[in-house]
Amino acid sequence: MLQVMSHLPGYVNGSRSALMIAWALTCVFFLVGMLRANRISSREAGAARLLDALLLWSGYYFLFVPLVPWAALNRRFAPLAVAPWTAAVAILGLFLACFSRYFLGRYWSGTVALKQDHKLIQNGPYRFVRHPLYSGLLLAVFGTACAFGIWHRLLGAGLILACFLRRAFMEDRLMQSRFGDEFAAYRRRTGQIVPGIG
Repeated sequence: MLQVMSHLPGYVNGSRSALMIAWALTCVFFLVGMLRANRISSREAGAARLLDALLLWSGYYFLFVPLVPWAALNRRFAPLAVAPWTAAVAILGLFLACFSRYFLGRYWSGTVALKQDHKLIQNGPYRFVRHPLYSGLLLAVFGTACAFGIWHRLLGAGLILACFLRRAFMEDRLMQSRFGDEFAAYRRRTGQIVPGIG
């Protein structure tokens, strides 16, 4: 694998390396933020959390593993020339995810849940979409898949998309039950993941 990487153009290796560093920094940012989050007051049942975890972590596995046992999924779907551009999109998505996580503050959770003393955040990127953290991470995972250009990485991005779409739907229901008319008004003026949609 290292030999193959060494034969890639410098702009490809450089953009992919920058992208992996951005992913690592994002992980550190989220892990540190977990220490300051409020405790969970209510969350999904165990079976729903299991489905969520399967979609998410199998998605990240396919997104980041270099090769999979199925040869067809190791084939290229995007040319090397797109790597710098799609890596830049992915890094922009990671920045949006971190920016959104900052505004969410101590109410962030890694699962569909309500936190103690939960408040409805409507400032920063939450002025435009209800789930900007997912918006950013979806830009990041599809940008990453295209930067490497291999089918199994695109499969991983698709699994993560399914996870986040499900989460957004369930979180909207949870917020509606918790905040009632306040959330209904917020929902009418925002998109779900894309501004103006949903």
